[in-house]
Amino acid sequence: MLCKATCIHKSHWSLESSFEQTEQTSKMSRTTKKNKDAVELVPKDTEDQETIFTGPEDQSVHTPKPLFLVSKNVVVKDPGYLSFITCNWMGTIIWGLLRKKLDVSNYTLAQGNGASRNEILLRKFLEEEVDKVGLENVSMLRVALRFQFASFVLATVAIAFACVITFGSSTVVYDLLQYSPETSTLSQGVGLAFAFFVTQLLFSFLFVTMKMFNLRSGIRLKGACSLFVYKKIIALRGEIVSLGEMINVITADSVVLPELYTAISIFCATPIIILIATIYSCCLLGATALIGQLVFLLLIGFQFILLLAIQWSKGKSVGWTDARVNATSEVLSAIKLIKMYAWEESFEKKIKDIRIEERKKLEVSCFTIGLNANIIILNSIITGSVLMITHTAIGLPLNFAQALTITALFSTMASLTQWLPFGILILAQALVALHRIKSILTLKNPEKYLIQKTDTGPAIVTENATMYWPKPASEQASNKPASTQVRANTDNGLLVNRLDDKDEKEEVPPALRNISFTLPKGHLLGVCGNMGSGKSSLISSLLEQMHLQQGSVTARGSFAYVPQQAWIFHGTVQQNILMGEAFDQDRYNRILHCCSLIPDMKILPGGDQTEIGERGINLSGGQKQRISLARAVYSDRDIFLLDDPLSAVDAHVGKHIFEECIKRELVGKSIILVTHQLQYMQFCDNVLLLDGGEILEAGRHEELMNGGGRYAQLISRYQLEQSTVLLQQENAVDPPFVEPHQTNGVVNQAFDISDEMDDVSMSDKKIQEGDGQLIIKEFSSQGSISWRTFHVYCQALGGYFLAVAVLLLYVALIGGAAFSNMFLAYWMEQGSGAANVTVEDQANVTLNPDIAFYQEVYGIITLVIVIVSIIKTYFFAKVSLCASSVFHMRMLEKVIASPMSFFDTTPIGRMLNRFSKDMDEVDFWIPFEVNYFVNTSLSIVGSIVLIIYAFYKMVYPLIIFFAITLPFHVLSQRAIRQLKRSEITSRSPWISHTSSTIEGLSTIHVYGKTDSYIHQYSLLCDFNSSHMYMFQSGMSWVYLWTSFISSLLNLCVGLFVVLTPKDDASGSMKGLALTCVLQLVSGFLTLMDLARSLDARFCSVERIQEYIKTCGSEGPRNVKEAQIPEGWPQSGSINFQNYTMRYRENTPIVLKGLQIHIKAGEKIGIVGRTGSGKSSLGVALFRLVEPAFGSILIDGVDIRHIGLQDLRSRLSIIPQDPVLFLGSVRYNLDPFNKHSEQELWLVLEKTYLKDLVSGLPEKLQAEVVRNGENFSVGQRQLMCMARALLRNTKIILLDEATASIDAETDALIQTTIREAFEGCTTLTIAHRINTVLQADRILVMEQGQVVEFDSPDVLRQKPDSLFSSLLAAANTIDA
Repeated sequence: MLCKATCIHKSHWSLESSFEQTEQTSKMSRTTKKNKDAVELVPKDTEDQETIFTGPEDQSVHTPKPLFLVSKNVVVKDPGYLSFITCNWMGTIIWGLLRKKLDVSNYTLAQGNGASRNEILLRKFLEEEVDKVGLENVSMLRVALRFQFASFVLATVAIAFACVITFGSSTVVYDLLQYSPETSTLSQGVGLAFAFFVTQLLFSFLFVTMKMFNLRSGIRLKGACSLFVYKKIIALRGEIVSLGEMINVITADSVVLPELYTAISIFCATPIIILIATIYSCCLLGATALIGQLVFLLLIGFQFILLLAIQWSKGKSVGWTDARVNATSEVLSAIKLIKMYAWEESFEKKIKDIRIEERKKLEVSCFTIGLNANIIILNSIITGSVLMITHTAIGLPLNFAQALTITALFSTMASLTQWLPFGILILAQALVALHRIKSILTLKNPEKYLIQKTDTGPAIVTENATMYWPKPASEQASNKPASTQVRANTDNGLLVNRLDDKDEKEEVPPALRNISFTLPKGHLLGVCGNMGSGKSSLISSLLEQMHLQQGSVTARGSFAYVPQQAWIFHGTVQQNILMGEAFDQDRYNRILHCCSLIPDMKILPGGDQTEIGERGINLSGGQKQRISLARAVYSDRDIFLLDDPLSAVDAHVGKHIFEECIKRELVGKSIILVTHQLQYMQFCDNVLLLDGGEILEAGRHEELMNGGGRYAQLISRYQLEQSTVLLQQENAVDPPFVEPHQTNGVVNQAFDISDEMDDVSMSDKKIQEGDGQLIIKEFSSQGSISWRTFHVYCQALGGYFLAVAVLLLYVALIGGAAFSNMFLAYWMEQGSGAANVTVEDQANVTLNPDIAFYQEVYGIITLVIVIVSIIKTYFFAKVSLCASSVFHMRMLEKVIASPMSFFDTTPIGRMLNRFSKDMDEVDFWIPFEVNYFVNTSLSIVGSIVLIIYAFYKMVYPLIIFFAITLPFHVLSQRAIRQLKRSEITSRSPWISHTSSTIEGLSTIHVYGKTDSYIHQYSLLCDFNSSHMYMFQSGMSWVYLWTSFISSLLNLCVGLFVVLTPKDDASGSMKGLALTCVLQLVSGFLTLMDLARSLDARFCSVERIQEYIKTCGSEGPRNVKEAQIPEGWPQSGSINFQNYTMRYRENTPIVLKGLQIHIKAGEKIGIVGRTGSGKSSLGVALFRLVEPAFGSILIDGVDIRHIGLQDLRSRLSIIPQDPVLFLGSVRYNLDPFNKHSEQELWLVLEKTYLKDLVSGLPEKLQAEVVRNGENFSVGQRQLMCMARALLRNTKIILLDEATASIDAETDALIQTTIREAFEGCTTLTIAHRINTVLQADRILVMEQGQVVEFDSPDVLRQKPDSLFSSLLAAANTIDA
């Protein structure tokens, strides 16, 4: 089953190995659809289609071949069926773990059991199902059964035989109770004892056989379904499943599916159990036994009703779970902005409100599941009570042997059906999971419309094309507040809006209308237009991400794509550039130069081998954009789609890229350049001007200028602005002209000034030089779960008092059950009482004159037990969900309050693992198993008490039994716990990979890396599955050995019954003791299994508690003692006093003894080289990092001594990368609801968004989807600016806030900034020179120090100043 892993043995991963195997990865195929209901299930590729499902290798996928494991340390090859079904091969692994000489992270699934191979088989059965019944009627459950039918049948046969053998043991019990030395020989009695031993051992063997066959089938199903869904999602071009939903498919659903076959086998075995029990009980008592069986059946039927209730409640809760995970993912992705805006409380409230709704649904589920579990305890009691009372009431004879045998029979039935609640729970969750998977698989992609040709015609021809976007996925409900808006489909909990093409055409207006243009091969087409005019939509239409309503689109050649917001994955700089292509040193160096990356390579701690965090966390926006551009250029494609790649870089860097990259390196390539940098339009072969989704003007630059239309107006206005800037420069003392690359023999530092990188990459230099890692390896605890973990859980339940109160309800329930058995034994021992009867009738309790009293008491006891069980279930559901909600709240608060260094070094996938799978364990599985554990523990205590009461000598073998099994349990638990921890940590890279894929779908598609990502996903899935398989197999191995020891106890007890004289105990007391021993052995096996499982599940509590304990806080949000003047800051003066800062301990100083005085209301422009400390000034001002020395004073108040919320709420920032959140327009502007609608409309008007928002159907309540993707990047930037205007603070930081806005709107916005922020202190981090020329003073940073700080006019008069060289370099752009 397992083999040594080749690529994945760390908590983080790299795509490099995956990309290298791309050429070796076989093409994924699919069969041709045969009817109109067929849908595209995976990416189409018909290569090798005919050989996919034929041959012995493919057929072996679903045959029960033995599994094998290969490692350098352990070789267990082809162990055969016996070793497989007895888990004997796990013994070596368990022993290796105990000796600490085995690393289970070196193992992964063998190919035949991996996701890739089994996904092909599952897809085959699904397509056959679609062909037979149509898409709408497809049953995923039926497909799953066909998928592993052979193994499932073998498993079901095994459990059926186990049931037969178990009832054989009931016959043995009856014979043992009837045994008498006078009527039977000693050898017969000893033979019965050994038969008792053999039947119990055979049952355990067959039960484990069933578990192993079903486990292997379930692991295959889990991998196949997960990969199938991933293939569907990675194939999507327009509509995307929410990240929260996909993560839950990986986490929660991946746990349920491996247990699906076991649950169904249990259901199949239930009728066999009932049939055999009915026949045997009728032989024992006659026709009245049917009454007991009828009651038993009614209770089983009630469990099936509860199944429907569980499925319904689970379906309700899963939508809220998806919404919570999605909202958490969004917060973690934008945590820096949230902290800067002091919005932590708002987003905490949003997630907590979703959690409240989720908890309500979970409480219903937990209560229903608890009732279902109680039936196991109540079934034998209620059934026995009804049968005994009815049998004696109608006057039929009943003696102690019959009564206790029937009790043992019903206990056996309850024991066999004890897994039924588990099966019902699993089946209910699996049905929800399969429904979710089916819904994802039936998502429709936009139909492919791009016509690819290979002739010598133009590169792109678009004729009269009208296109529209798929309606955005709705992830909120209109009837909820903006802070908690989610939409949970009541059927399946999906957060995806699915429409057919007809609905979309009717409801979604076209984004592009009548688009016609031709791009000849080797030409450069410039695309410009105002914000929201459809420029990015034009690029997306060529990538087939839209729906084509009419017209045609033709291309000749392959595409390269540079998105407006760069996508960077976790890996090195070089891996992000190569993205799997063969390495060519000369070509690589050439591209680094033309993309202006060489200066960055010199500054980054590891050069191009520097590890980049998720989403490029340790890079600036410009660096990410230039790496994205380098990736496109290195790919050497035919057609280049460049979506505003120059917006995030400095003006001189943009000029260098345009000249060296676009015009020189890409000469002969066909290029579409979308840009707001109008100075480059004159160098394009042709120009398109878009307006409102239509081509307003098209032609050569000279022709359009001569035409005097809209394009000419835009260019003229831009040139006027530039001439004004030049005039201002000429009025000052002109600096000498500086050559672009040097000045007076000194390297021109201006050309080393790229957009500011996050100085975290500099601060991480020591870390990366030390071990090459930015991302810290995930910590995995060693040893046993500490008692403190259980203590914390009890505290979260509501404290020990409440926990003890609930425990007393359990004691009352189990005590009532034990008292019921004691009273039954006492009743049976009375026999016929004082009645004058024959010797044969002395044991007949029906003749007892006090029969009515015994019947009433027995019935009352049963009724009280039922009432107590309902009360216990209700309170336990309440306190268990209280505990999980406490953990969630504490973890959420601690994570959000953590410093930025935590988020820089911790992958989002790792954090989401705790908020998704670990929370699922605490929400659902721990309460479920704690309930069982307490019930079983108290039942065992009750059985021991009854054994001592009935036949104390049986305690001796029990002492020996516990002396052997408890040490064995403690030792084996160490290995099981380690296996579980490995399984938990193996999910984090899996989740991170999925998150990265969803964010970079367009890039993955364009560069043809779908197969590589599928291959990597398959490896990560198999890696997790291997750990899950080893954990479950280890549990089965321990269970089987514990069962063997328990069977020896049965042998000893049987011998005690046979060999003990009658004088030591009456027959009824021996029978009671024997029945209790049976219950004890069965309960103890279950208890040990639950203890191991529960101990493993408490790893999730441990991991959550790890974040709660170890996540440090960045500082209090409010300081009561702080003396903050009312209305602070009134003026906005800022003083840096000997300020020194480093990002983390043991990292370099990034700001060195700054002495800066900024006057109130001053406009400061900030410039400097990469890594000079520009962005660090903003980090310091917002206290994202605490100073190593010195202080910052704002209006005389030391910001170190005030609360973070008090500080940040009085500052504003407009970031370079705009961030919008899932919710409404109003929620994105004002998440605290502090402002009126009039104020909102006013700021929208000032940022030129009023017409856009008022044109939306719901206006301020209009939907904003994840990442704000239903707005253009420019519109998002304006939304962020409106947000800052609304805050109306005295100090504002602008990080090139208008980079993605067209020149015309930019000019208007600059006016708005000057007017709206008049009287405010404004700090502008500059990338374009014209944004800071109007500043009062320019602050020039170099290596964390201030090297120049004066007015622009003064600095211009210094030819050797850094600012002067920057200005000289910018002057050459328009020359």
